Parts: sequence; C-alpha cells; structure tokens
Amino acid sequence: MTNIQPIASSASALNAQEPATSDVARRALTEDLDTFLTLLTKQLQNQDPLQPMDTNQFVDQLTQFSELEQGVEQSQTLEEIAASLAGDERQAEIAFLGRVVEAENETIALQNGQPARFAYEITAPTEDAEMRIFDQGGNLVARFSVEGDLGRYETSWDGRTQFGGTAAPGLYRAQVVAQSDSDQERLAGRTLSTGQVREVRFDGRTTQLILDQGQTITSDDVRRVAVPAENTAG
Repeated sequence: MTNIQPIASSASALNAQEPATSDVARRALTEDLDTFLTLLTKQLQNQDPLQPMDTNQFVDQLTQFSELEQGVEQSQTLEEIAASLAGDERQAEIAFLGRVVEAENETIALQNGQPARFAYEITAPTEDAEMRIFDQGGNLVARFSVEGDLGRYETSWDGRTQFGGTAAPGLYRAQVVAQSDSDQERLAGRTLSTGQVREVRFDGRTTQLILDQGQTITSDDVRRVAVPAENTAG
C-alpha cells in the first residue's frame, strides 16, 4: 500500500485523578496548626511565672491561621459549585442517548454491502481537494477527488481501494487534504461523522459518546443533533 501517512491532528491527554486542591490545603493547614498549638502549649507550660511570655506574636499567628482557614473554606465552596456544574453537564450528555448526531470526527464506518456515508467541510479552499481513506494502521487504502470550494458537502466511499480491491468492513479514517506532490500537504477541512448515540461512557474527566457504527466522540465534537427518523414519523 502507499506509504502516505495521515496528517496528525491534535488530541487531548487524559490526566489521572488528583485530590481536590482544597483537601490538600486543609490537611496541610490542620497539620501546621496542630504543630503550632503543641509548641505553644509546651512553651506556656514551661514559661517563667515571674517573666511571662509576650503572647502578641502568638495571637498574630493564630489570626493568620484563621485567615488561611477562611481561604480554604472559600476554595472548597468553589470546588463544590464546580462539582455541581459537572453533574449538570453529565445530565446534558446523557440526553444524547438515542439521538442522531453529526460530529467532527475522522472515523468512518464501512459495513457489508453499504458504502460509508459522511460529510466534510472545506475550511481552506483549494483547487485540488482530495479525500484520503486510511486503515487503522495508518495505511492509505483509497483516495478520490472532492469539491474544494468553501462549504459543507456530502460524500461516500464504497469500499473500493486504490488498487481495485474491496476493503474489509470496519472503521477507517477519512481526511480531506489539499493535494500536493510536495511535503507541505495540509488539511483542507474537517470530516463529519453521523450516527446514533448508543452509549455514554464516563471516564475520569472526560465523557465519551459511542455511536451505533462504533465511532467514539465527545460532546465537544457534536455539531448537530436530531431525533431518529422513526421517532418523528406520525
């Protein structure tokens, strides 16, 4: 197969779960305050009754601890508000279940006896726009010319490869590029996949929407939402 590689696209890395900032600050503040009070108690117990210690410095430090505690409480309140908003966002994402969505996603599905139908948008007009289809290993399996003027277009791929064979059913990657013989090729637009949301997965800080043909997207990728055709018949 041709060794043309897909043009790299940005991807977000998932961060591991970390303790809340307010929890860490609260533990540190509690430990410092406990240490301070222990030292203060011992010093007061061992002070010379005839020359009592000046407590102004201790009062100032206690005041500082009080101000820090108030700051930690405010931080915790903000985190609780953020958690509440995140819960509302989850409810909104659950609402995608069963809906037909169009999403910015390069993954297309080729099924037995059915062409892969999808759309694309040209965002950087070019006279020689080309759609390239790659397999999961990044190998180029098909390429064909497409409209290069600014706008949104519908297209399909019947599974025929560039060498005259037929590609196996499965998931492929589609990119629309500005055709060039040089090493300066660029994406000419974005690919749009369509499917019905069959599953919503909550994974750490991200939520994934699984479409009926196997594509995985996020709610940020969604461009359009529609009710399935069978639900609108009446």
